[in-house]
Amino acid sequence: MKTRNRVSHFMPWLYGILTACVLQACIKEDRSDCGLNVQFRYTYNILDADAFAQEADEVKLWVFDAGNRLVAQYEEEGIREIDNFQLHIPYLPAGEYSFVAWARSTDKQGEYADFELPELNNGALMEELTARLPRENDGTHRDRLNSLLNGTLKASVTGRLQTVTVDMMKCTHTLRIILMPMQGDKVMSAEDYHFRIEDKTGWLAYDASPYREDKVAYHPYYQEATSDPSATDGETISSALVAELNTSRLMTDAEPRLIISDAETGEEVMNLNLTWFLSLQAIGEHRAEWSDQEYLDRQDEYALTFFIDVDNNTWMKSHIVVNGWVVSLEEIEL
Repeated sequence: MKTRNRVSHFMPWLYGILTACVLQACIKEDRSDCGLNVQFRYTYNILDADAFAQEADEVKLWVFDAGNRLVAQYEEEGIREIDNFQLHIPYLPAGEYSFVAWARSTDKQGEYADFELPELNNGALMEELTARLPRENDGTHRDRLNSLLNGTLKASVTGRLQTVTVDMMKCTHTLRIILMPMQGDKVMSAEDYHFRIEDKTGWLAYDASPYREDKVAYHPYYQEATSDPSATDGETISSALVAELNTSRLMTDAEPRLIISDAETGEEVMNLNLTWFLSLQAIGEHRAEWSDQEYLDRQDEYALTFFIDVDNNTWMKSHIVVNGWVVSLEEIEL
């Protein structure tokens, strides 16, 4: 595990005096450490179980004073599979602080696999800490994304040995879209249709809320046709087109659009409000306790199956499968 840290903007001589005094107090009180332990918890998911050790390879922590000015920042790498991981801050003077954490996985490679975080100097304002999704010059993003998690905490630091917990939220999603023909004798090809998600939340603020409207078009990083060779009667559906896309945080009020179009003619086969559509799955289980936005934030993976009339480029609104649940959109405004 690799640790990096940058000490606050306190004057070096004053910081040294304060540290010496605190360490002396620790010895007198028979304490091995008077620092601050920061632990991270990711239970804000569909299972309500802590999955931080399975999602994050590294974490960065920024510490801001009561005036929202940066006083220290730390980084820990190689933390995956470490249960109850804690980042240790050797010393922080007593006072009111805000902590902002961004954590990510590192297994995905690619020019656009990671959100861009700024290099901040001590004294920078908390509002300057943002996460922006990189993309191609035309505004499209088609790479696999590393997981990105965010958490914030306001806490009173005592100057004595103390542990605080930052609750994290995942800000990336994976969508697997499956197109299947309504007719059993139709064969799907990978080049038949184009998929994209048009959104405007590619730039997140320090607390993962939208920083400003920032349009982005997500395209598949994977798109292939598949078939079932055992189906030979010409009536059983045996072909499908599969596309996978990654997105930044999905916001209900941003109303991102899922658009599927005919690759040859450009005709739009489907154009629907994605966040509204995804939230329909939550009706059966968590409607009473979770808002639509909370459900979208907790659920990070979706599998959507649509049945399409290949001859007429229309799709069956009465039978859609979302993460195993059948949804009907007949007589519903999309």
